[in-house]
Amino acid sequence: MRKILNPRMSSLSAGLPVLSLVLIGCSSPERTIDIEVTQVYAAEPVLGERAALYFTVINSGSSTDELLSVSTPVAGVAEIHRTIKDGDLMKMMPVQRLLAPAGTQLQLLPGGNHVMLLELRRRLSPGDRFDATLHFRHAGEVTVRGLVLSYADLEEKLTAAQPED
Repeated sequence: MRKILNPRMSSLSAGLPVLSLVLIGCSSPERTIDIEVTQVYAAEPVLGERAALYFTVINSGSSTDELLSVSTPVAGVAEIHRTIKDGDLMKMMPVQRLLAPAGTQLQLLPGGNHVMLLELRRRLSPGDRFDATLHFRHAGEVTVRGLVLSYADLEEKLTAAQPED
């Protein structure tokens, strides 16, 4: 059996190595993502059905990343929230993502950004620990271990961790 070469295909395949070299030569400098998550705490639920999760994301890489979602086996739903002032009231609003700019820290704190753990699947008491997975656009999944604290202990820990002005 005789093979008949398509002249268009042979000229296309001959140009691929050159095209590859051109694309490689035009690539941008490598940007790195280096994400670390610290101070992972949940406030003891007041009513038992929902809790707030707080943590600090340290991005020591050279590229901005985005926290897209959080999941945990202790809650049916985990929503990223931002607290905003609306007149004299403070409101929580779900957001699609939080930015973690390169070389900075993204802090999720009471009265600010936080993750609401809704539809709790078990009671959370001070001293309990649980896993949560943070889903970043570039860094991928980062699994952390959270510690449940009473609200008073939570405020004390987070205040002690804040840099002084």
